[in-house]
Order: sequence, then structure tokens, then C-alpha cells
Amino acid sequence: MRRDAARAPSESFDDAVSIAGMTNAATFAADLFNEAYRAPFPIPRADSGLSIPTPPSIWRQYVAFYRWSPEQVEPVAFVNVLRYGDARLVGGLCARRNFYRRLPPSHWRACRARGGVVQMLLERMADEERDAAALFGYVGDAKSWRVSERAGYARTRHRYVIVKWLREATEAARRALEDKVAAVGPF
Repeated sequence: MRRDAARAPSESFDDAVSIAGMTNAATFAADLFNEAYRAPFPIPRADSGLSIPTPPSIWRQYVAFYRWSPEQVEPVAFVNVLRYGDARLVGGLCARRNFYRRLPPSHWRACRARGGVVQMLLERMADEERDAAALFGYVGDAKSWRVSERAGYARTRHRYVIVKWLREATEAARRALEDKVAAVGPF
């Protein structure tokens, strides 16, 4: 991996990264999302195409930013969250493709030690969504599964549906919520 060895960072990796939650991150993350998915950005709207109502009030979007210099801040990771009763539907997870190889060596090592910027984003989002019983993802990609697993997600009995439980619940309650989320389809 190529790193910008000429640039010695003046701040720690943790100080160079910031994560923000907002109602609509299109201004910051539309290009990043398009790079990852070659699809339009998920702008909060009632007619999102899911099998459930999606009024803008249930949307939350998180973006991880990296400060290359005082003048240059770049969005480097994104995730979309929809409130669905006691669950959160987590989707659209992506990271800037060339971000890691552009990091200065010391920041690359620090980022790797933290599990990567996507794992950091998932952990921060989970901290802010603590009022939910569980966070659910819909994952078919092996790389996405690995980072999600490191962030505390586990497979369910439904293909592609993964979960991170934030509250204790009986097995019956867990299965019922998993079934409810799986019925939504890809999110």
C-alpha cells in the first residue's frame, strides 16, 4: 500500500477523525455513496422503495470525516440508519476506496489498530442509537460482514440479516424482532 510518507501528521489519528450524525448527509456523502454503490444517495424521503413507511423523521445518517490538513477535510465513510419500532435498520455502509492507502504510516497503523474507519463509524453510531433494542444490517458482502462482526454483529437465521443486540431480550422476543426485520426485505 502506498502511503504519503512525506506528510508527517501534526495530530493523532483519533484527532484527525470525526464522526457526525445528521438527518440528511447528501451534501457530504453523495459522492462517496455513488463511488461505492453506483447508485443514487439515499435521501431521506417517505417513498424510499422499502416495504415499510419511511418518513424523513425516522432517518439518521452518519459520516466519518478525516482531516488531512486544517484546510482539507474529506468524508471517508457513511452509514444510513432507519428507525423501525424497537429496531434500527443499518444500511448503505461504505468507505472511500483509496482512503487507507493515502493515510500517513502512523495514522494507517492507528486506524488499523482501531479496526478501520468503518468499524469506528459503526461503533459510534451504535453508541448514539442506544435507545433501540437492536441494530440490524443486511449483508451479502464478505468484507462488510467481517467489519460488522468486529463491531459486534452476529448472524441471524435469516440469510443476509445480521444483528447487534443492545438490550437483553428473551429468545422469543429476539426471534420475533428478527422475523419482523427480515420481512422488510433488503434495506
